[in-house]
Amino acid sequence: MLRCKFLLLSFFFLSCNLEFWKDHSPVIAEVENSRLHISELKGTGESGDSLSKEEWIHRIEFWVNYEVMHREALKKGLHKDHATQRLIKNAEKKILVDRLRLSMDSTITVESDNELWEYYENNKETFRIDSLSYTPYPEVVEQIRSIILSEKRTNREKKWLSETKNLYSIEVYPQYLDSLR
Repeated sequence: MLRCKFLLLSFFFLSCNLEFWKDHSPVIAEVENSRLHISELKGTGESGDSLSKEEWIHRIEFWVNYEVMHREALKKGLHKDHATQRLIKNAEKKILVDRLRLSMDSTITVESDNELWEYYENNKETFRIDSLSYTPYPEVVEQIRSIILSEKRTNREKKWLSETKNLYSIEVYPQYLDSLR
């Protein structure tokens, strides 16, 4: 009997659409077949706890208006314009390059507090207030951290580019530089 119940229960689970069991975020607005889910709306910025109901309504209205304008632009064929296609292609490249940079940056860290202190000591003139004093280290430690991380990102990207560029066929034609004036 237990075996029969198990088989029946197994059949029930396998025959059901598994999507049913997933936790879906409710749809809060729709324009034609485009849907705004609550999870997407909450993912648009600051904590939802600090927003009033009117602010949420404003964000939903903004989304609806944006969707309607997008659909109208498509109806007018604006996406087929050569200048628009170039802008879309450039935006896509920028997004992908930014994502690549973010993925490369995720492993860059400041090794120790010693590294921060050494930077401060080696670049003390940068933190000079007047002829006799400097900005105290604790007041500039986060600025130093940002500088070090930025330098590390730049150095890593330069190194990575010099290695990766070798994988591509690259040609530059300097003879045409004069035609740019």
